[in-house]
Amino acid sequence: MRKIMTALVAVVVILALYALKPGPEKSKETLNTGMLGYLGITEEDFQRGFDEFCRNITSEDISADIEGGEFLTSLTREHRTIHFYGSMMTLLMNLKSGKIDEAILPAATGRYILSVNSGYDTKFTTGILLSGISFVFLEGNEALKHEIDTAITSMKDDGTLDALAEQYISRDVFRGVQSLKPESFPGAETIRIAVTGDMPPMDMFAGDGKPAGYNTAVLAEIGKRLGKNIQFVNIEAGGRSSALFSGRADAVFWYRTTKSAIEEGEEIDPIESLFLDVPEGVILSVPYYRWKKEMIIRVAPKKGLFDFFRE
Repeated sequence: MRKIMTALVAVVVILALYALKPGPEKSKETLNTGMLGYLGITEEDFQRGFDEFCRNITSEDISADIEGGEFLTSLTREHRTIHFYGSMMTLLMNLKSGKIDEAILPAATGRYILSVNSGYDTKFTTGILLSGISFVFLEGNEALKHEIDTAITSMKDDGTLDALAEQYISRDVFRGVQSLKPESFPGAETIRIAVTGDMPPMDMFAGDGKPAGYNTAVLAEIGKRLGKNIQFVNIEAGGRSSALFSGRADAVFWYRTTKSAIEEGEEIDPIESLFLDVPEGVILSVPYYRWKKEMIIRVAPKKGLFDFFRE
């Protein structure tokens, strides 16, 4: 009997030691993340740069010191596979169908989508990058760039850009946005601008299918100040580059990250080169709108019966 008890004790000890033995390290959760594609960076190059960026996010002190740092913290325990999309509709369709887990958008665009569609909610809002919208022209079109730069600078100086941003971007409800037709100048030169509708409320279409939003209002004011006609050329976001290089448009909207918004001394390389989307053969205007917040959205969780009672 004593031998049996000794054997049982030995078995218990062995099992206890086995239970305390550290298991294999748990791998990071893999998430599929969608975003509108860049034009001067391939999806593969972006993924390599993004992975390098994530490897440099090793200190929780960094994520604690900036707005929206919970997203940076999540990068240490989740691996993201990036997927580029050529239009906002395709991006959201893939999010809705579950082919991707989340979508990264400018915060204003995320707020717009949440405002008009209850099927999504916010996963993170982070403020680690400083991005801006510019017009892009082909090299050799420096004269038009200079004219538009001059108009944008004057609109900054007299407060027009801020007023338009307040009217079109800094709002909570976006329903009922009206299209806007730029003023006509008979006999004057016409500037063809490619519009996509893929970054509301900056670049968007109204219910009648015509251009609307902040970019349209900015262009209408630029045309007025230059005394030139503005003609919109409708394309998808992924077609901006071809529209420019084929001569279908004189300028396209372009947004890119210019630098990190992380405090000085905590710069994380290669953050600037990762997001610097400037293909060869183009020149950029001065930016006319900047932001530092990106929103990560997901499909809103379905509510159960008890969730309604708790509201």
